[in-house]
Amino acid sequence: MKPHLLLVSLALCFAPALAQDAVDVARPITSILSLHVGQGKVRDTYLTPLLYTGTSLGIEAQRWRLHSNLRWASWQQADLAYALASDHGDDSDAQAGRLRYRYGALRSFASPYSFPDEEGRAVADRRGAWTFYVGPYIGIDVGFNYNTMMASGNNPATARLSADVGAAAAVAYRFQNPRAHGLSVMLQAHGPLAGFGFMPEYGASYYETFYLGHSDGSFHFTSLHNQQDLDLQLSADVPLALIPWLRRCDTVLRLGGAYRIETMDVNHLVTRFSSFDFVIGWVIQTLPYSRRKSSLLNRPAYEAY
Repeated sequence: MKPHLLLVSLALCFAPALAQDAVDVARPITSILSLHVGQGKVRDTYLTPLLYTGTSLGIEAQRWRLHSNLRWASWQQADLAYALASDHGDDSDAQAGRLRYRYGALRSFASPYSFPDEEGRAVADRRGAWTFYVGPYIGIDVGFNYNTMMASGNNPATARLSADVGAAAAVAYRFQNPRAHGLSVMLQAHGPLAGFGFMPEYGASYYETFYLGHSDGSFHFTSLHNQQDLDLQLSADVPLALIPWLRRCDTVLRLGGAYRIETMDVNHLVTRFSSFDFVIGWVIQTLPYSRRKSSLLNRPAYEAY
């Protein structure tokens, strides 16, 4: 009989710890799908030295999840961008498209705080109002540039390919007012540090590069000296519950702006693709292996990031 009582006592002692571990293990996945609309600029001196300005469109998906120790977060981003631009004299048009993927492991630093529960009692939380993230990532970028003025020539288009190791950073602020229902603001930045990129020799046709075996010298080491790419995004995750007539909605919108610029200078050839966009998207949190698919962002038990 005594062994049974000892086992029951031990179970009661470790029950709070197991409950806390259950909360930690139930780490939600935060997914964001957003649309980008704004102004884009394109330049490719392999085709023409002119600068083209026009409209940029894009779609972006992000995925965040904290690791079990709550100190690291996995971050993934995939985006598709397209720009249709004209030169200042409206003599010709240029098109550009990019497809990118990033995967990073970011170290998180959070300020502790406490929030009131339904009965007004203070409840401690490991993650505070401010959370900082920094860490490395690996990524790949493929795309094309096309010039309509040279459509009848031998080289009306160029291809872009780069694979990089870079650094990513983010800072998020979560409002502590219970009426905010999980309102948060986030600033993200990332850019490559080293990698390789594809760039043909000046005057070499793509026929020679791909079909005649003259690809030597087309792949080059890239770093900050010949590749300067930067992505900035400032966004606010706004729950629809903040709007009085939409309080029953459990949906979170992402609103903000994004700036992106990528430049490469290899073989005395310069390529540039930049955009300044308005961002509108949808944020949702889900628990793995759970039937619940609605947003959890307005519940303090689960962090957005």
